[in-house]
Amino acid sequence: MEPKGPKLAEGRDSVIYEHGPGLVLRVARDGRNLEHEAAVMRWVHDHGVPSPMAHDAGDGFIVMDRIDGPTMLEAATKPPFRLRVAARQLARLHEQVHAVPAPDWLPPAPMDGDRVVHLDLHPLNVILSPSGPVLIDWTNARRGDPAIDLADTWALFATAEAPDLKPFERRALPMLRRLFLHWFLRAVDRESALRALPAACERRFWDGNTTPTEQDALVALAEWALAEGRS
Repeated sequence: MEPKGPKLAEGRDSVIYEHGPGLVLRVARDGRNLEHEAAVMRWVHDHGVPSPMAHDAGDGFIVMDRIDGPTMLEAATKPPFRLRVAARQLARLHEQVHAVPAPDWLPPAPMDGDRVVHLDLHPLNVILSPSGPVLIDWTNARRGDPAIDLADTWALFATAEAPDLKPFERRALPMLRRLFLHWFLRAVDRESALRALPAACERRFWDGNTTPTEQDALVALAEWALAEGRS
């Protein structure tokens, strides 16, 4: 499907285009079929999770509601740096997602369970719309234990690289990440997330978008979590 408007954003996995009034077109770089992801989006939307409604999908594309606003990351990393507020918002989004029973057709996560888990729930995937936070990008959604979702967010914050940073951003980002992660873990079940951290690190290690530097950091984090769990 061809976009009807200009490019709005892009990431490692996809490119987003304007696609008519109130809609966007997301194009997957690998051309995979996105009908399953559209079904997940409709499921969680119907169960009250603040997320875009999917209207059409097929090989390499999905058409969904356009959500306007800054990402949570953009809002939280600008003065007055409301990291604590953002971290608590992210924790509440986890709660909302994990309250949704997983359908039988959803593939299993690395840890068994009967809840929907997002497995990419971080501030770049939350848009702060005028009506509140909206969770996007349901590519990795699975059926499983909520602990693996919390651990995935932990692993991402602790290990992910951020390209194309300005010198000030490069210096400030590690501190902002540590503060955000501190407040996030204060707002969730940290112990269950810690137990799930090695499994979350292993899943991210084998993700095709993970860089070698990130893989090294994931191995170190998993080893720390195992040692912490034994202590």
